[in-house]
Amino acid sequence: MTQIRSTPMFARSAFTAPGWRTGLTHLAAVLTLSISSTAYAANYSGPLTVSLLAPGGITSDGVNIDPTPLDLPQQLAPNGQILPGDGGAIGGFMLSAEFIKNIGTSFQVRVAEGASNGTTGYLGSGSQHARYQFDGLNISGFAITGLTYSLKDNFLTTGTSGASNEAALITGQVVKLLSPNSFEVNLDQIKFRDRGLGESNNFVDFRIDVVTAAVPEPSTAMLALLGLSVLALSLRTRQR
Repeated sequence: MTQIRSTPMFARSAFTAPGWRTGLTHLAAVLTLSISSTAYAANYSGPLTVSLLAPGGITSDGVNIDPTPLDLPQQLAPNGQILPGDGGAIGGFMLSAEFIKNIGTSFQVRVAEGASNGTTGYLGSGSQHARYQFDGLNISGFAITGLTYSLKDNFLTTGTSGASNEAALITGQVVKLLSPNSFEVNLDQIKFRDRGLGESNNFVDFRIDVVTAAVPEPSTAMLALLGLSVLALSLRTRQR
């Protein structure tokens, strides 16, 4: 922990004119350091739950359909990954090119073509999309207020996309925040661009970054209230 050599925050001299300004400055510095240190180390507080949901079943070509709904949950550790054949429920359904990774508070999701009609092969039903749903997003000291995403190759924000209908996907909110602790990636609307290397090499990369706002932890909030109370008391004393 960084140590600051300064006049003790609540020393008498810190709150006598013009020293009260110094006291307020010290208080602000402590609060800033506390919040900044939390932001620097931001990770999810515990395991997340990722669910592969396909309420309409799956298809290999858009014609032949297995209508059995899929509801496959798998845990994702902070800074962990879900990979094909990893023994988990989702890993067992992934194609060899696919994966899900958590890096800090961001995600990398690679989805590959799984049907000969240029789609993932996962089917929705009615208004319910086939999707990956991420639940249990909690970051100590922060509230999740939104997200940003990109569909560019190699998880960049510029360049080529593996989706031939990229603009329509963005307009249709292919990635959507459901609550401060949950978001989804729709899978049944993706149309893959033919890379000329065979169906198994057609994929789309999703880079998803959550947007957060700092929320002071209880100890920080109490420190602020205590400091402001002492400051107000000293000002009232000076005015007598």
